[in-house]
Amino acid sequence: MDFEIEAFLPSQQQVMDRFGLNVNGNTQRVVDTSFIHHMRLKMPYNNGVMVANTRNPEGGLVTVETPYAHYMNEGIKYVDPITGKGAFFNENYGFWSRPNTKKVPSGDPLQYHGGPNRGAHFVERTASEDFDDILKEAQEEIDRL
Repeated sequence: MDFEIEAFLPSQQQVMDRFGLNVNGNTQRVVDTSFIHHMRLKMPYNNGVMVANTRNPEGGLVTVETPYAHYMNEGIKYVDPITGKGAFFNENYGFWSRPNTKKVPSGDPLQYHGGPNRGAHFVERTASEDFDDILKEAQEEIDRL
């Protein structure tokens, strides 16, 4: 006697849609929001500019829209190759650098302020240190479905 069964398994897209894992899904939004929350606690807090300019333009994508975000994440001081200075300061003007001068890495770490967890590699540290918390929040969202 032969036995035959026909099974219809959902497609990968159907599973992703069902559990909110697609780009605009609820679970993806929870992951993005949680990641941003944890990352903001690790970002250098230079007057809050980077924190305030952290965006989530689409699911799974987080951007920090400041021209120096990568520099701050890497954590190495760049200096003028001739003067060896990171910047000059003038009370009337503020910080400035020599025009048209490409800075070079000094090998010295940047000094961060604003809390003990704020500092270099805030993106990578968020992904590794807070992964379980982010995953837990995502699972709680899936469980609600």
